[in-house]
Amino acid sequence: MSSKIALFIGLLLLTSAKNNAQEIDLLILNRDYQRALAAIDRMLESEPTAELYFKKGLVYEKLMNFDGAVTALQAACSADSTGTVYLEELAEAWSGLGNHTDAALCLQRAAGLDPDNLVLKGKLGQCLINLKKYQDACSLYSQIYRSDSTNTYYNRYFAYAAYQAGQLDLAVRLYDRLASQKVRDVQVYLNLASISNRQKNFTKSVTACMYGLNLFKDHPALLLKWAELLFQNKDYGKAQYPYERYLACNDSTFEVLKSYGICLYFSQFEEEALKALDKCYQLTANDPIVNFYIGACYKKLKQFPESVDFFKLAIETATPFYLSDIYQHLGQVYGLQREFDSSITAYQEALKLDPTNVELLFEIATTYEEMRSNQTIALNYYQNYLKQAGEQAKRADYALDRIKKLKEELFFEQ
Repeated sequence: MSSKIALFIGLLLLTSAKNNAQEIDLLILNRDYQRALAAIDRMLESEPTAELYFKKGLVYEKLMNFDGAVTALQAACSADSTGTVYLEELAEAWSGLGNHTDAALCLQRAAGLDPDNLVLKGKLGQCLINLKKYQDACSLYSQIYRSDSTNTYYNRYFAYAAYQAGQLDLAVRLYDRLASQKVRDVQVYLNLASISNRQKNFTKSVTACMYGLNLFKDHPALLLKWAELLFQNKDYGKAQYPYERYLACNDSTFEVLKSYGICLYFSQFEEEALKALDKCYQLTANDPIVNFYIGACYKKLKQFPESVDFFKLAIETATPFYLSDIYQHLGQVYGLQREFDSSITAYQEALKLDPTNVELLFEIATTYEEMRSNQTIALNYYQNYLKQAGEQAKRADYALDRIKKLKEELFFEQ
């Protein structure tokens, strides 16, 4: 074959390949993804290049087939191990599957190959945030900030990483700057309010909410944050307004209704407070705070029988039902260690919390008997146990036997 013919064939193949590549690009541009995949696969049979695998990965990502995208992009990286664009896209595919660990590894490798690429660093920072490696992310965004302090996109992530890493002063400075630029990201104002509140700067917290609400009128998260800040500061009268604005446009949750009801109570709107708190009571009857304020409302309205009922209910629900059981188990452990005084103290605390648990009287009786310090007390507890438990006494036979023997012992001691 002459050199001219070889050159002609080479040019023909090059032109054909170029035309095929243009066809694929056009199919992708027109979102004809299935035909694009078919065209790519045909070309891969004769020309398995990194670029073709890359395009295949992109198409799979468009189809939300991230497993297919990972496979194709891994092939692209194998064909060209120095191609940062392939590593970057593979990281995107891994992230699409929620695998931020492998995504971070790809981006670290890419950033190592192109250390001045801020885009790669920024994406790596996002992966580190997803992995909750906030300190590492903060360090990375600090590097980006030194190169470009004006990029709002990166500064938002930098501020959040600093916040989560516990670098609150830095986070506040960054969020202050973003807020002054009126960035339309509601999380900027919410986070600034939360951090300022942690730093005991109540005024700044509320101001952050106001800045946010100027940009996002009646945004539920900002209204709720504003209300909660005022409520925590015991400024119940002022908290009532943002709670009402929130409830006017959003679903009422238990905690929101409870706080709103308490605000109404302190604002001396007892009847309205009762309506809100009664809704809470219907959702759960075991909240001691709700029961207390319902009782307090009835008291102010001079409905004393109802007030008494709810105050009693508040007392009952204020004590966790399991606390008596904990003290009972503690008493048993002390008894096993022969620390009898501590054992009896624990049992008596359990009995105080749950007077209906008459089996505790039996436990106290056996403990006093083991102490052998005062058998009369043990006898009295056994008798009290049988009297209060009646037919429900689970260990009546044992108690009767011990009463008989203790009486005999006490008789001979006289």
